[in-house]
Amino acid sequence: MENYLSGNLYNNTADFYDYDNREIIKDDLDFYVEYANQTKGPILELASGTGRVSLHVAEKTGRIIECIELSQQMLERFSDKLKNSSKQLQENIHIHKGDMSDFNLNQNFEYIMIPWRALQWLPVQEKTIDCLNCVYKHLSDNGIFIFDIFKPRTYDEKWFGKEDISYDIVDGNKRIIRSTINHHADTEKKYIQYKNKIRILENGAERVKEDLLTIKYYEYNDIVDILKSLKFKIKEEYGYYDKRSIKDGEEMIFVCTK
Repeated sequence: MENYLSGNLYNNTADFYDYDNREIIKDDLDFYVEYANQTKGPILELASGTGRVSLHVAEKTGRIIECIELSQQMLERFSDKLKNSSKQLQENIHIHKGDMSDFNLNQNFEYIMIPWRALQWLPVQEKTIDCLNCVYKHLSDNGIFIFDIFKPRTYDEKWFGKEDISYDIVDGNKRIIRSTINHHADTEKKYIQYKNKIRILENGAERVKEDLLTIKYYEYNDIVDILKSLKFKIKEEYGYYDKRSIKDGEEMIFVCTK
């Protein structure tokens, strides 16, 4: 897993992150608002990226959100978006550069979220446990913690090298095509790697930007055992943001309490 950190920070492709217009990138937004409305006080989002979720939740709820993100490139995109937002959002959203596996805000929260598989950006289990311990310390006794991870697939010879196009869009004079290319899997250590590839076609020329993403995956029993060992209680679990059974969806969404 050499150089995983550079890839997972989107050093080369952060500028194109918000071009993703797939429905799956929007389906979780009101889900997180719904649970925000069940709590009070400031909200904590870990691995907030470019603010996709935080901006929506803050706008819908009027709440203060503390956002922790390690990638400088993602933070710059987030800051740019915030500058073009309303004064209230600028006042309510506080951005911190930090590691979600090692942070201390000296504050407790009734609502903590790690949306869109971001917990899996920590590619070793030890870091995941560190992160969840930090969450536990910052979670109020009556608080809710929500995170989402994907269900593992079969990582065999058919998986390797497969390329899937996520979006193909036109922005002014540029055509931008984003694809993922399956690169490596370790089924013992349970992590996968894929290339995040961006092709930019402009004025008859083509540029390519790539990051190699390293993602830890968990079987259902693996993540449940970790949560229980850290004294979390699973209040609800779903297979997607429409609250279908966890057995029926491609995601594993956990709503946890102390």
